[in-house]
Amino acid sequence: MDEAFITDNQNYIIDCDFGKIVDPEALEKEINNVPGVLENGLFIGLADEVIVGSKQGMMTLERQDIVQ
Repeated sequence: MDEAFITDNQNYIIDCDFGKIVDPEALEKEINNVPGVLENGLFIGLADEVIVGSKQGMMTLERQDIVQ
């Protein structure tokens, strides 16, 4: 698409495909350190379940508890 997506507060929405994200926490920090970035859609530590839609269909992913 060649049209800009703009929020109701006149901020741009940028949709990016990073492929497989190996270290989501580090990526979130890197994105949030870009001047002008207000928010991202990684939701680190905020969601226990996500619904992912793609050309192949839809799937639900649940948080896995990690014991160290």
